[in-house]
Amino acid sequence: MSEKRYQDALTVLRRNQIRITPQRQAVLKLLVNSRSHPTAEAIFNKLKDDFTGISIGTVYNNLRLFKKLGIIQELTYGNEPSHFDYAQVQHFHVVCQHCGKVVDVFYPDLTRIERLAEKITGYQTSGNNIEVYGLCPDCQVLLAQEHNREA
Repeated sequence: MSEKRYQDALTVLRRNQIRITPQRQAVLKLLVNSRSHPTAEAIFNKLKDDFTGISIGTVYNNLRLFKKLGIIQELTYGNEPSHFDYAQVQHFHVVCQHCGKVVDVFYPDLTRIERLAEKITGYQTSGNNIEVYGLCPDCQVLLAQEHNREA
């Protein structure tokens, strides 16, 4: 676990006078350590066996709180359940259109895109949410195998 990232998030909670409950800590630790952009249900399923006293409602309540405080981002993709991302470094996402997997891509010049948008439109920008869509390597293989079986 990135202890510093976890402590930074706890600092945000303390600064906002939020009680740091064991359930809240468990959800937060899972998000800080996750690279898979879990859904609320996935978070609940990972914690329920090892952490008694946690409910899906507790997970949703904490996710709403973390989002409100700017600790996490909620990622929505059409009719899919929301995914949640703890990342304090600016990045964009690549989303598999077949399985829904989301991967972070760290690109140092995302602010250049915002400046370009300001120059072209006259808007004063405040952030971005860039997503690129395609097929992940696993789904490429899976779909190729399915296609070969049908042929």
